[in-house]
Amino acid sequence: GTGTYGFFAGKGSIDYGGLTYHGNTLIDIDEPVYALGTAAQPITMKLPAKSDFGLTPDKLGLIEQEDYKNRPVTFYDFYFDPDNNAFLHAEPTFYGYVDVIDHREEGDEVWLEGHIETGAVDNFREGYRYASHEDQQLVAPGDMFFEYAARIKNEYFK
Repeated sequence: GTGTYGFFAGKGSIDYGGLTYHGNTLIDIDEPVYALGTAAQPITMKLPAKSDFGLTPDKLGLIEQEDYKNRPVTFYDFYFDPDNNAFLHAEPTFYGYVDVIDHREEGDEVWLEGHIETGAVDNFREGYRYASHEDQQLVAPGDMFFEYAARIKNEYFK
């Protein structure tokens, strides 16, 4: 891709973590599902074409010039002082990756629909790399949890 972009549901701009977040009331984001387990919890982001804001259907089509597949997405809760609206703190609440962006059209409405997957989608991919004893030693030297995992996976018991 050509860069990293930041948006928030508000007005103005906020600098945080070396990135400028621009206020935007057009992006509609599904509420992330916070659940236990290993199942992936995808969410959807929607950006409509709005001529009033300079977002024509042709401009939305420019997304195809970006390398968006598997780009990281992080959602934050931004906290502001209620008295003076000063930025106080940002708390990351969701991490995911862009899977696909669909071009949707219904009547006169045109929009982009981005599908965001969590890293948990890797738990169910066939042929995806499995954790090994060697990987575990990099994370926690001496931990023997995966010592036999790679070998036993391919053994058959009668």
